[in-house]
Amino acid sequence: QLFNAINPRLRIPLSEPGARARMATMSRAVSMTMMALAGRFLLLASAADSGDEVCALQAARRTSDRSASAHEALLADSSNVHIIFTVDCNPYNLWQAELLFFSAQRVGQRGPITQIVSGCASKEREESIKQRHATLGLPEQHMLHFVEKFNDDESHVINKPLGVAAWFREVGTDRDIVACVDPDFVFVRPLTPTMDGADEAIGWTGPEPKPTRIQKGVVGGQRWLTFIWPTESQAPFLPTMDAAFQNMTPDELQTWICSGSTTGPSGCTGVTKEEVSYYHGSGPPMLAHREDWEEWLVDAWSETTKRLHQVYKKYYVDMLSYTLANIHHRKRQLIVNNLELTKPGLFEPWDAVKKAVEDVDPCTAPMDQVLSRPDLAYFVHYTHYMQGWNKRWFNGRGVKHLFERCDATEDDSELRQFLDTSADSSNRTEAFTPCVMRRFFAAGLRRSCA
Repeated sequence: QLFNAINPRLRIPLSEPGARARMATMSRAVSMTMMALAGRFLLLASAADSGDEVCALQAARRTSDRSASAHEALLADSSNVHIIFTVDCNPYNLWQAELLFFSAQRVGQRGPITQIVSGCASKEREESIKQRHATLGLPEQHMLHFVEKFNDDESHVINKPLGVAAWFREVGTDRDIVACVDPDFVFVRPLTPTMDGADEAIGWTGPEPKPTRIQKGVVGGQRWLTFIWPTESQAPFLPTMDAAFQNMTPDELQTWICSGSTTGPSGCTGVTKEEVSYYHGSGPPMLAHREDWEEWLVDAWSETTKRLHQVYKKYYVDMLSYTLANIHHRKRQLIVNNLELTKPGLFEPWDAVKKAVEDVDPCTAPMDQVLSRPDLAYFVHYTHYMQGWNKRWFNGRGVKHLFERCDATEDDSELRQFLDTSADSSNRTEAFTPCVMRRFFAAGLRRSCA
């Protein structure tokens, strides 16, 4: 009735077949036109006092052009970052890899992304993964690389440092920056060499001015609290190992892990908790210049991992070995807080999330609206269990994951777990990660299975 009242020339009888659908379509078109005209009217009105309507329109065009130009520059800058991540051959890792690739397409990430696949049991299994990859409609710079099996019964994560080392030896990259992430990442915005969270790096005492981009000699990463919180303690940093080794003292053992010798020399000898907490408490994404990776970081990380793994069997062996490799070479990292979001309460940009969800429900609003703030993190890292989302629901049956099966019925336990569990959106900040991930997953399922 409202439509007919304001559009008498286009009057449509309500009883006519398809009338409501036609009116809805036309109403949306009219609404969009009126909103565009309203925006231009406001610009003209603001300039009317000075009698400069033409200048107002020109200013609007220039602002739009500058915004488009800045976005294009951002995407172009992302082409200089080669992103790598490691998986093994099980379905649990492989659906995560597909979501990562899909999310990179969504934000327009232009640089290469390589999925390093470790330890497939047969060439047939490798071929099936290649065939699946070929059906996803991904850009040619989204690639696979297969390496041998590195994980064992005591660790499921040493394929990261050792797989990365194998990839560098066998393929490598021509891009300036290499960023190592985990498969359970999804892009929120394009990743570039710029570290726009550098102002929050704690206690920087390196070259001034403080670097704001990853470059040769500058290693960067996300602040993680796995081993130590920021502290001014001058006590030695000596993580507890699972086993003694050849009657070494804790100091000797740490020096040996870092350098291969109990007598060093090594930056790990006598390193303090303050030094580690300020400059080395990092985790993925981990970024460095290609030449730093090639000259020292790749070998230091992989060799430190091999020694550490003999006495340290915990889940984060790959992150501790990366930390020790940087300490050994006395390379202080530029550690920032805004590269990822996991769950509230950590050193992450949750203030930006709180502002983003003031007027936007992350569970129902359009995703482009939910993720539109430029100060959000670059990635959502869905490593933790949350109410309404748990990546461990989707461990896979046989050799195919849910995105591949596409014949899943209501009896499918994984799909039912997903459908029967909802996120609590009463606290929008708490609901942000689970709701965003549920929607990414649903989009991946629709994309794969129509």
